[in-house]
Amino acid sequence: MKFRVFLAILLLITFGCMQSYAAKPEAKTNEVKVSKIERYVYGDTQAGDIATRLMQVEEDLFGRATGKELVDKTEFLHDFIFKGSPDSPSMDMKLSFLEWKLFNKTGEGNLESRLADLDKQVIGSVSMEPMAFRLEQLVHLTIENGLISLHRVTIPRGTEIKLKVGKAISSKTAHKNDIVQMTVADDLFIDRNILALSKGGIISARVRSVRRGGRFGRSGFVNLEIKSIESMDSTELPVEVAYAGQERFDKRRIGMAAGASTLGYFVLGPIGLAGGAFIKGDDVEVPAGTEISVKTLKEVNVVGVLVHRK
Repeated sequence: MKFRVFLAILLLITFGCMQSYAAKPEAKTNEVKVSKIERYVYGDTQAGDIATRLMQVEEDLFGRATGKELVDKTEFLHDFIFKGSPDSPSMDMKLSFLEWKLFNKTGEGNLESRLADLDKQVIGSVSMEPMAFRLEQLVHLTIENGLISLHRVTIPRGTEIKLKVGKAISSKTAHKNDIVQMTVADDLFIDRNILALSKGGIISARVRSVRRGGRFGRSGFVNLEIKSIESMDSTELPVEVAYAGQERFDKRRIGMAAGASTLGYFVLGPIGLAGGAFIKGDDVEVPAGTEISVKTLKEVNVVGVLVHRK
């Protein structure tokens, strides 16, 4: 009982730390952040109005509402899950640390399934408590003093990061400004043991433009935009696209404007990838699971989690 009270107090303190640490809104829409939160917690973007969806996230994480206004609530939940504060690692940092400590790898799936695997390993059964409470309990049952070591490291310029397409992208169904679901394909470690990007990290690209396949042999294309991705502490990493699928990009073949890829734009279509690997009739489709590689455009300082890999 005392332990439950202690954890409840700890979560309230974390709430206070996050409130005082609230950062200025980043240059991304509310919709993108809500989608990122839901994909992390549930595995996919949910239906309905944003206010109701965020209330459900609060209930599932904390067992109660935070009482915040809609925009503030989005920022708070995003930072609680992905960014953390100087006094408290983010939920994602804690979860990834525990998974490496217990399983020597980052888990897969939504938050519930990852917590369930940890619950079974640590306490022998799946807890029914709110998810943030469960994670705090696991941290304090598994780690001495409940302390997780954070370190500031530099991700060098030119670091290659592989992304994986979450759902198929088709010129037949895509629309301009659609969010394209991607995840980080592999853990990124700096200085061997500092986890700076975790496998399964949520990435949101956008459809910059799209053209349907049409009559007279007009082929479809999808123009995707990936200007930056976020490290484990939500620091933005400017990137350029290196390649997609099994083929390296050739600007002369894809008709891309000079310097376009340095802005993160690339075209997928009959002239978009060498060999037309993803062409289906007059429309283009990129299958789920397709890997797209990006490279960082400059060195960036980030905060990572110290993981002692076996």
